[in-house]
Amino acid sequence: MSRKTLYAVVAAAGIACAALAGGCSKKDFNREVVATVNGDEITVLELRELLGAPTGVFAFPDVPVEQKKSAVDQLVAGRLVVQEALAMGLADTEEYKGTLRKNEIGVQVDALMRKEAGEKLKLDEKEIKAEAEKIKGENAGLSEAEASGRAAKTIVGRQLRKIQKDLVVAARQETGAAVDNAVMDRMGKGESLPDDAVLASAGDEKILYGDVKKIIGEMPTLPIRPDQRTPEVTRALVGRILDQELVLRSLKAYSKKRGVGGSEEYKTARRNMERAVAANMLYDNVTGNLPAVSDEEVAADYARRVQMMQGDKAKAPPIEAVREQLRDVLRTQKRRAAFEEYIEGLRKKGKVSVHEDLLPKV
Repeated sequence: MSRKTLYAVVAAAGIACAALAGGCSKKDFNREVVATVNGDEITVLELRELLGAPTGVFAFPDVPVEQKKSAVDQLVAGRLVVQEALAMGLADTEEYKGTLRKNEIGVQVDALMRKEAGEKLKLDEKEIKAEAEKIKGENAGLSEAEASGRAAKTIVGRQLRKIQKDLVVAARQETGAAVDNAVMDRMGKGESLPDDAVLASAGDEKILYGDVKKIIGEMPTLPIRPDQRTPEVTRALVGRILDQELVLRSLKAYSKKRGVGGSEEYKTARRNMERAVAANMLYDNVTGNLPAVSDEEVAADYARRVQMMQGDKAKAPPIEAVREQLRDVLRTQKRRAAFEEYIEGLRKKGKVSVHEDLLPKV
């Protein structure tokens, strides 16, 4: 996972902690067990986060129970996959441990986001009511419950964006995050830099030239062509990467300063990362050796797509231009279908119970 993708995931993730509006009863309900998977519990909080309520700060009276059942089913499938990965010993492999080490910065940033949201994310009934009235005015026929549900999501989204923005600003200020422009100017003049040259820092976090080179090397495509790589253009590219990386590093340093390590927020973030890594490894293990997609399958898929255009080949690119793209799409479809079938097998042999009586209140 790239750093850019990882940060986007962390920033958008449901943030699990406490600090709920409305008192202890809501907190306690978030801890209720909505399902068990081979003895492993899934809480109301996890379900609410999946439905879109960070910290479980609001309920979903407007969401049909069947939709909530579908969400529980996703959580059950995820838990079955992780359990199987652990049973196969994938967590004991160097690949698993190495991936966790690589993504530790994501865990620390996620934990900091969770802590900050837990302390500051609040819902006020008057604000919800005012927002709901505004939404109802723009959407004729919307029920009170639907309007209130949308209002809560809107308010929480607005608060989260501010919390995240303020947190990044605070992290950069508190850690003294800065780019070493003198070193960057040397790069812009075409001077060769050693891999251990420090380009930027935040607290005790240092971003080396070698770090940036590695990030560039992991990019699927570069935003500049080889013939465009003048020293000035290279400096600009490195500068853009530094801006993104410095956000992560300053948040990581700030997380240490805030003493987030070892907290409940950190444990949650770490557990989520461990589950994600284990699930991805099992997916690759199950689907990595499927038969290759044949030219005949690609041709059939191409013909189907042309047919969707009323059979007008003039509207479609030539098959030679899209053959490998279609092959990748079909390969992904095959892998997903194979994994879904695998999960069904896990369901059949697993022991799953869902407390459907709780769903209307989720």
